[in-house]
Amino acid sequence: MKTIAMYLPQYHNVEENNAWWGEGYTDWKAMEMAKPLYEGHIQPKEPLDHRQYDLEKKETLQWQAELMNKYGLYGVAIYHYWFKDGRKILERPAENLLKWSDIKIPFCFYWANESWVRSWSAVENQNIWAANFEQERLPNENENGVLLEQDYGRKDEWVKHFEYFVPFFKDERYIKIDGKPVIMIYRPASIMCLKEMIDCWRECAREKGFSGVFLIGANCNNDCKEIFDMQLLQEPGTTIDRDFPERYTNKNRMEVARYLAYDEVWRSLLNHKENDSHSFFGGFSNYDDTPRRGNAGTVIFNGSAEKFKIYLTELYAKNAAAGNEYVFINAWNEWGEGMYMEPDETEQYGYLEAIAYAERHYKNEIYKYTGENRIEHSKDELQIVMKQKERFCLECQILSKWLGCTEKGVKISEYFIAHNYKNIAIYGYGMLGKHLLSELKNSDVIVKAIIDLNADGLKLEIPVKKPSDNLEGYDLIVVTNVHIYKEICKSLKKHYDGKVVSLETVINEVNE
Repeated sequence: MKTIAMYLPQYHNVEENNAWWGEGYTDWKAMEMAKPLYEGHIQPKEPLDHRQYDLEKKETLQWQAELMNKYGLYGVAIYHYWFKDGRKILERPAENLLKWSDIKIPFCFYWANESWVRSWSAVENQNIWAANFEQERLPNENENGVLLEQDYGRKDEWVKHFEYFVPFFKDERYIKIDGKPVIMIYRPASIMCLKEMIDCWRECAREKGFSGVFLIGANCNNDCKEIFDMQLLQEPGTTIDRDFPERYTNKNRMEVARYLAYDEVWRSLLNHKENDSHSFFGGFSNYDDTPRRGNAGTVIFNGSAEKFKIYLTELYAKNAAAGNEYVFINAWNEWGEGMYMEPDETEQYGYLEAIAYAERHYKNEIYKYTGENRIEHSKDELQIVMKQKERFCLECQILSKWLGCTEKGVKISEYFIAHNYKNIAIYGYGMLGKHLLSELKNSDVIVKAIIDLNADGLKLEIPVKKPSDNLEGYDLIVVTNVHIYKEICKSLKKHYDGKVVSLETVINEVNE
C-alpha cells in the first residue's frame, strides 16, 4: 500500500495573503491565534519543538523528505492554485521542489479549483481561506467579494495550463500510475467544460510523449465519474456531507461551531459501501478548522494518534479489498484545519508511526471488507498454523537425530563420501540449510551452490541460485526443506536430471 498525503503550500510570504488576511499571514498565524472553545479543547496546536517552518527554505523540504522516508509515507499531493487567465498563487514551494532535484519527495498536483472569496460572498464553489483574519476591502476588489476568480476559459487556456505541468511530469519523482502522470481535481462537478478540457489534456499528454494522464476526481457526481480514471472520496468532508448534513451545515446558526465525534465519523466512512468500484477510499488524521473560522468552524473531537493508527489499518484493508494500491490521507500539514501528520507537541510522531503499524496489520482485517466469513477465515489461519507446527516438529526430530550423530562422533559428510557424492548443492538456506553448510565447510565434500527462492536476497561466499536456474554439474542436491521434499523434487525435474535426496534421509542413514 502506498500512502499519499495532501500537502498545503501555504507557509511562506506572499503579497496577496498580506493584503487580504494581514501582514505575514500563513497558517502558522491562524494557528497561533486559535482559542479553545470548550473545556478540553486543545488549541492552539503546537508543532514539535515549535517548528514553524518556511516552505521557501530548502532545509524545510529536506526535513520533510527525511520524515516521509523514515516513516514510510509514499508521497504528497500538493495543492495547486490556478485561476482565470493563468493566475497562480502559492506556487513557489512546488517550483522549488522541481529545482531541488536532490530532495526525494514523490509528488503530484491536486488542483483546488475554487474561487478565493471573502466570508460574506455568495459565490458558489468558494474557498473562504481565513474568515477570522479578513482585512478591509481593497479599492479594486470584486463587488461580490471575489479575490481570485476561478474561470476555465477555452482550449488555448487549457493548453496553457497543461504546459505548466509538463516540466513537473518529466521529473522522475512525479507520481505516475500505469506510466501516466497523476492529476487530481478537487471540485470536478463545478467544471462545465470538464470532458472537453480532460480530452484536451490527454491529447496534450500524448503529444509530449506520455501515454496519457491519470485523472482522479474528488467526490464526483454521477455526471463526471466516468470521465475520470478514479474517484477519491476525500475525508472527512465526504462522510460529513453524506451522513451528518444537518450537523455540518447548521444553516440556522452559522456562528455556532459544529461538533462531531472522531470515532463516529471514522466508523461511518469505513462502514459505507460505495457502489462505484473505481474509488479510492480516503481518510483523515484529525479535523478542527476553528483556527481559521472561529465559532463558525467544525470540530471533530476526541481524536488521537493512537485511534488514527487503528482506523488507518482498517482503511488500508478497505482499499486493499477493493484492489487499490494507494491510500489518500488528509493531510500532511493542514495545521489551520487540524489535519496534519507532522509531529506536534501532544502526539509527537504518533501520526507518522501509524503508517508502519497499518502496513504490518492491515492484511488481517481485509476479510471485513470482502464479505468473507470470519469463521472460514479463522479456519484458513488455523490450517496455516497447523502446517507450521508440522514443519517445526519434523525439523526438531531431525535436529535431535543430528545431535545424536555428533554425540557418537559420526559426521554427516560420511554419507556423501560413502556414496561418492563429492560435489553437491544445498536446496534451502533456512535453519537446516545453514547448519548443513557449516558442517560440510571443512570436509572433503564441496558445496558448490545454495539453491533458494530468495536467491536475490542472499549474499554468500559460494554461488546462490534460484530453482529456475541451470542446475547441472552437481553429483547430488540435498533438500533441507524436508517438510515439502516431494513438491521440491517435482519442481526440480524441470531443470535438473541428477539425483536428489532429503536431509531427513541423510540423517537417518548416518544415525543407523
